[in-house]
Amino acid sequence: MNSQQNVQGSNRNNGQQSSAHSASPIWEYLEILLRGKWIILGSVFLFTGLAVLFSLNTKLYYEASALVLINNTRDVSRTGLDITAAAPTTRITNEIEILQSRSTIRLVAIALRSKAYINEKKTKFMPIVSLPEGAMRSDTLATIREISDRLLGVISFEPVRESDIIKITARREDPGEAAQIANTYAEVFADKNLETARLRSKGIREFLESQLQSKKDLLDASENELQNYMRASGVASLDAEGGRIVQQLGILEGARNAVDVDKSATLKTLASYKEELAKQGQNSAQVMEESNDTYIRQLQEQIARLEVQRDIVIAQNPDLADKKLYADKLTEMNQQIAALRKTLENRTKQFLSNLLPGARIGEGGSSFLGSVKQLVIEQSITLQALDARRKELDKVIQEYENKFQQIPKKNMEMAKLQRKRVSNERLYELLEGKFNETAIQEKSEFGYVNIVDPATVPEYPLSSRKRLYVILGFIAGLGLGVFAAFVWAFMDVRIRTPEDLKRNGFNPFATISSMEGEIKRIEKDITAGSAQYPFDVHLVSFHRPVGPIAESYRHLRMNVLATQAENTSRCIIVTSAVAGEGKTTTAGNLAVSLAHTEKKILLVNADLRRPTIHESFGLTKKKGLAGYLTGEATFEEVRQREVIEHLDIIASGEVPANPSEILGSEKMKEFIHLVKKEYDIILIDAPPLLAVSDSAVLVTEADAVLIVVSAGTTKVNALTAAAELLHNLRVKTLGVVLNKFDIRHSYGPYASTHQYGYYGYESGYFDQDGNKKRSKKSIKKRLESRT
Repeated sequence: MNSQQNVQGSNRNNGQQSSAHSASPIWEYLEILLRGKWIILGSVFLFTGLAVLFSLNTKLYYEASALVLINNTRDVSRTGLDITAAAPTTRITNEIEILQSRSTIRLVAIALRSKAYINEKKTKFMPIVSLPEGAMRSDTLATIREISDRLLGVISFEPVRESDIIKITARREDPGEAAQIANTYAEVFADKNLETARLRSKGIREFLESQLQSKKDLLDASENELQNYMRASGVASLDAEGGRIVQQLGILEGARNAVDVDKSATLKTLASYKEELAKQGQNSAQVMEESNDTYIRQLQEQIARLEVQRDIVIAQNPDLADKKLYADKLTEMNQQIAALRKTLENRTKQFLSNLLPGARIGEGGSSFLGSVKQLVIEQSITLQALDARRKELDKVIQEYENKFQQIPKKNMEMAKLQRKRVSNERLYELLEGKFNETAIQEKSEFGYVNIVDPATVPEYPLSSRKRLYVILGFIAGLGLGVFAAFVWAFMDVRIRTPEDLKRNGFNPFATISSMEGEIKRIEKDITAGSAQYPFDVHLVSFHRPVGPIAESYRHLRMNVLATQAENTSRCIIVTSAVAGEGKTTTAGNLAVSLAHTEKKILLVNADLRRPTIHESFGLTKKKGLAGYLTGEATFEEVRQREVIEHLDIIASGEVPANPSEILGSEKMKEFIHLVKKEYDIILIDAPPLLAVSDSAVLVTEADAVLIVVSAGTTKVNALTAAAELLHNLRVKTLGVVLNKFDIRHSYGPYASTHQYGYYGYESGYFDQDGNKKRSKKSIKKRLESRT
């Protein structure tokens, strides 16, 4: 950084304008965008064009949607004889998974294949069921597998926000086909749900039906056995007491058998729930252990005891149904049972809420698992109630069994047969009632999926997608273009603006605007015949002294004069890091601009390898500096006086074989010492610092060095290397001149100095008396005489 900080200048020429721009990073970003405008525009046109082509080649699609309601109000806590019911799942996400399942898609494919036609006249097949292109087979329609595969890319499902509704959307090129697919999907889903719901009741009914038939067979067998015994023994009936005991014992045994059937059904239902828990990775034994509550069990035992007592009272007093005392006693017992059931219900709810906090069907990620656990616990509680009832029935049956044993032996066989018939009859009556109830429930089951709004044929295609593609293409192109512009700017190590110099540790000494426009004007004047001078068109300070480029060199002149006044820098070397930076043009125009100050100026061409100063001013090389240093010519012989007013020039002379040696010779030191005595400012055009070693041996003898860089061409590493070289040689540098700088491109159109007048710039061509100084024409004649 020390080497970079050594290259510094006054920066007076930038004024407030440059500092204002560099104060805000926004201008840096705008500068990057301006420099990369062609990258951005190219990216925008490319991606927008691709999006337009894509949209033009994209087929028009129609969308049709059907709405189905998932009814969450169905009973999910049904217990008892539900032996096939899987755990209810009402979450919308679960239903969408069912809709997306292969089984559902296959059913839809079968339904579509059965419909086949897209119109009512049945003249055109739906494309989704048509044969693939090029298929050669006898069947006129695609297979179920082919239709299923096509449906995967046609149908989509979306839950309607804050509701239990699912939108089933089909997208096809034909609007009628889109509506038909969406409606078929909704109908198949509803039918599948209804079939599943009825299948549960069907399973219960089939189980009861099998039990009912077997009990009917037992009842018929017991009746036949009793009648055969009565005919064979001649015993017509039992006595009144024996008949009463047998009747009551049969009823109680029938009730106990019914409890056993209920237990069997409950165990089967519980097994189905355990399977669901196993699928979820849960331990069913642990869940059942959690359902063991002492208070609930005690309530169930009390209820079972009272119910059995009530049933016994009814069985023992069939003739007292109309008696008030009897009715009051039954009412009191029913009230006690109802109160205990209410207490049991509240206790069960509290127990479940404590055991499964926050477990509500259809809510949260654990709702499905929570509902299964709840049903397992409820079935376990039901099983406990059945065990308690059976236990009470066993006690009472045992009491009646003792009474039954007291029946006379001659009537014992008849009593056993009678007891068996009554027990089977009672059991059959209970099962028949439950069977009828389940059959009604099966027929009244409507499922929980309802089609709220069938799909209608869409009138308009999704044309907005084409506009969206173009917009997205434009946005993508713009974004990638801006990104590429910033990446390119980050990777670009070339110096473009004074701010680039500052960011890299260099202070810009001056900026020289790009002179392409001025050169075209000068060439136009020469072509028109209004300017016919031997000077090169790049000497803008001579040809157009009142133009903006000449103004840039006047700023450079001002800074040079300021440093000369402060540091007595009289001999200044103008060089660059590499070739092609415009150092010779800068040296020539600076010399012309300094000559306008009426100071004695000497311009020396020390670039002995590629000399061009003499060509710029229309001179001959003569013997030049090389001739003087080799002793072939005197100082007066190589000096060309008054090329323009106050400006003398020493050309390079013939190219020597050893430029570095003669430039670093004692003769060169004497030459510099000599010209310092005679001239106010000496400008030496030296070779590039990094190209050859000529400048390295030359700069040590000068008072200061001025480095010229070309905006958009010079790389930071090259300038840094040149600065390192000067720092190592302990050479004083005035700063860096940024050449070919386009101020309008960097700072906007209003930053240009075109808006200012150039009053007084012609004053350098008049003397104090108002008489015009030596004209360009006289200069031309004098130069021509010299050549």
